[in-house]
Amino acid sequence: MPGIYGFAKAGGLTSTSLSGVANAMRLYDHFAQDELFEDDSLAASRAHLGAIAQKSSPAVLDNVRVWVEGEAYNHRNVADSLKLKKSSFADLLLEAYVKSKLDVFLNRIDGYFCAALYDADRQQVKLISDRYGMRMLYWYAKNGSFAWGSEVKAILACEGVDKTIDPTSYECFMDLGYLLGEHTWFEKIKLIKPATALTYDLKTQQIEQHYYWTWAEIKPSQFTFDEAVEELGKRFITAVERRFDPGKNVGVALSGGLDSRAIFAAANYLYPDFKGYAYTFGIPNCDDITIAKQVISRSNWTHESFHFNDKNWFQPRLEKVWNTDGMHDMMHMHGGEFIKEIAAKMDINLNGYSGDAIFGGGFLTRVPLNTRITKENSRAFYKNFAGLANIDDVLYEIERVEPNLQMNRVRRFTAMGTVNGLIAVEQRKPFFDNACVELIFSIPDEYRLNNKLYSMMLQKVFPKYFKDIPWQKTGKPAGVVDPPSMPKRAVNKVMRQLKAAIGIKSSKGYTNYKAWIRSPGIAEYLMRLLDPSTAIYPTITKQDCLTGYLKPHLDNPMLDKSNQILRAATIEIYLRKVNGKDMPN
Repeated sequence: MPGIYGFAKAGGLTSTSLSGVANAMRLYDHFAQDELFEDDSLAASRAHLGAIAQKSSPAVLDNVRVWVEGEAYNHRNVADSLKLKKSSFADLLLEAYVKSKLDVFLNRIDGYFCAALYDADRQQVKLISDRYGMRMLYWYAKNGSFAWGSEVKAILACEGVDKTIDPTSYECFMDLGYLLGEHTWFEKIKLIKPATALTYDLKTQQIEQHYYWTWAEIKPSQFTFDEAVEELGKRFITAVERRFDPGKNVGVALSGGLDSRAIFAAANYLYPDFKGYAYTFGIPNCDDITIAKQVISRSNWTHESFHFNDKNWFQPRLEKVWNTDGMHDMMHMHGGEFIKEIAAKMDINLNGYSGDAIFGGGFLTRVPLNTRITKENSRAFYKNFAGLANIDDVLYEIERVEPNLQMNRVRRFTAMGTVNGLIAVEQRKPFFDNACVELIFSIPDEYRLNNKLYSMMLQKVFPKYFKDIPWQKTGKPAGVVDPPSMPKRAVNKVMRQLKAAIGIKSSKGYTNYKAWIRSPGIAEYLMRLLDPSTAIYPTITKQDCLTGYLKPHLDNPMLDKSNQILRAATIEIYLRKVNGKDMPN
């Protein structure tokens, strides 16, 4: 994704690195490139899409500069409460810093951003993440060298960076499909924590980090269930309103689920005459496309369907492994194949990011309710890797398991799909509106269990789009509960497996990786890619992914090792790119 980047000139990183870093960040010609700033101590800049926020950077005040990627939605209200006078978000960051109000300003900001602030007089750099760390920002420090970037590749482009592989990353990625905590593929390159201000002193080369907000600030409320339903509806409409401008080219990626439809419904509630654009991807006649068309038919919006098949899914994902710095499993890069066509129709996507997990309590059936996270109660998600997820951190001092899951399972996995889309379309995430999140985690977990609160809110506030249109997950409208018996579930599972084995497609899913991997062109490419005699991955693991995963999958039509195969392929493709090694022909 585009974003901010820079480095301190001490520790062996020189000014000759800046143009190389800029080139590494400018993945596509349509990226806008801000001026390349340099002085005796530091070099920095930003690449961006030009669709939101500041059109150029840095913003400057009293010899202090700030580079911002992303935006805030309530900065004017916060500024008024703190008696700040500037208007833009970047300028307000500077004013708050100069007036020693930065932490309290950030504490109240609702936004999706990262920033780098440079105080030339104090000789300090401050890296800032948004409250939930949704806008990725990585940093590197070793032996007096310091660098940062919205993409790892920006740091790798600096001369002299230590590229030692993090010893925990391979097993974690292969087992979970994502990394945890601050970890990347490299031991010395870290992802900034959520709600964090990290300060690097250019003179002393010391690093200090602190949280400007923690989950403990969310206190229990006294809402009854019915009051919570009412309040959630109000806050969600406000969240969408803050992120939806009918004068902008805004659209929605619409699926058969509840989250994107909820955003779409709120937008239509606010602007019933608006003629927007929505799209859905999947295999022909899948439930997602069928349901999306039904939803769209009740509006003035236009809709477009994009179809996956065994010919068009694989090749476009090769470059997207690099775009996401090897941290997005190829299996879950859904829709990236069509990003150019989508970007021609919209500049900003209202993203249903984690709505089911936050509003719907999607994690609650697997964890204890109203309880702080521990290694034991997080095992259903992290398995044996909980030690990498900062579970004991003061950030998570709240009687809930989910905040840590949101900052790891969601931030490190789900958000990488957003990163893939950010190469062409800006993203806004209404479900992570501060007021909505604060409400959700102030009420008892029982309210959300089995999607109860969410379904009730949708049915009450947006009946036009939820009363009789089914949810892809259940085949019934949201809130209608009719779970099949245990014998019926067992029979259904066997039937799905048999159908898949003989090539009968299910309308439930929108991909068929199990079969697609077996198509001759893909199978042959993966054989060459994962051959341990020519691959790079054997330098970081003793596993033979060819004989352990790919060959058994190809030899047995009842076996499905798609997850392991595509995770291994993701790792190998990324390592080849990092090491300048060609891909198989």
